[in-house]
Amino acid sequence: MGPKKILCIHDRNGFVSVFRSYFEERGYQVLAASTGVEGVRLLKRTTVDAVVLDYEAPEMSGAAALQVIKGVPPQTQVLILSGAKSKISPDVRHAATAVLVKVFSAPELMRNVERILKNELGEFLQLPGVATP
Repeated sequence: MGPKKILCIHDRNGFVSVFRSYFEERGYQVLAASTGVEGVRLLKRTTVDAVVLDYEAPEMSGAAALQVIKGVPPQTQVLILSGAKSKISPDVRHAATAVLVKVFSAPELMRNVERILKNELGEFLQLPGVATP
């Protein structure tokens, strides 16, 4: 089994660059997409262990992207990044592994992605800055 794969769906190149550097230095494989549509296309060609989804990514709503992501395969871990938790419906919060509300620090994001990859988010675990369903 090779390195764990993370798909980062985010439209800001600077964010993706920092994210990719951090995780590749730690032995993860990082795929990137700048839109929800592009991310879904990538998921149809390859399997990933986790998805970091910018809820406000262009071309496809975060809710629509999450619905497709959870179907390919359904056990995919998804961390949603959002400007406001109130924008996200209860159904979407329930379907996602966790929601990280902006503004957060890079170390906080990285720590939470690693916890999701290691399945360390318990059903009722509340991480600083992270809303679990």
